Amino acid sequence: MLASNEIVRKSRLVPESVRKALIDLVSLGIVSSSGAGRSRAYCLNADHYFSSALSNLFKAESDRFTAILEAVRQSAAGEPFFSLFYYGSVARGEDRRDSDLDIGIVAQADELASIVERIREELRDASERFGFLPNVVGLDFADIERLDKDSDPWWKSVISEAIVLSGKRPEDAIGFNGEGRG
Repeated sequence: MLASNEIVRKSRLVPESVRKALIDLVSLGIVSSSGAGRSRAYCLNADHYFSSALSNLFKAESDRFTAILEAVRQSAAGEPFFSLFYYGSVARGEDRRDSDLDIGIVAQADELASIVERIREELRDASERFGFLPNVVGLDFADIERLDKDSDPWWKSVISEAIVLSGKRPEDAIGFNGEGRG
């Protein structure tokens, strides 16, 4: 059983949309509820005809996201980088159907443009297969020093949101001499 606020958190949907969907699912018998008011909890009716299909759908979506992250990791395999991470709405759990996947890569300035281009090229097939839009942003060590020195709001949000896929955290590049590899 899950409380509606937990369903909102896990689904990353708007509370009002979740509330309306739960009302419909309960009326169809797909979901059962217990409790009252704000303490109401919900459970999938395992005996309902659609429960297996819905469980498979949610499993497929979870597997899809895992495959997307693995494709991002593989796109940078063998590249000389310091940090590979994602950030933005996906990292915050606020993404929508049309959100892009913000991917950050930190590398040495003289290699950065070619690394970013290779990652974008490597992700082309995966983005079509899994239905996502990669937005690859490259940063070199001088960029990070400047962004940090300027207390750039975008950089502050990247630091707070970044989920590292490989290498070190992006803010660990502050003061780094650029000799490391991911």
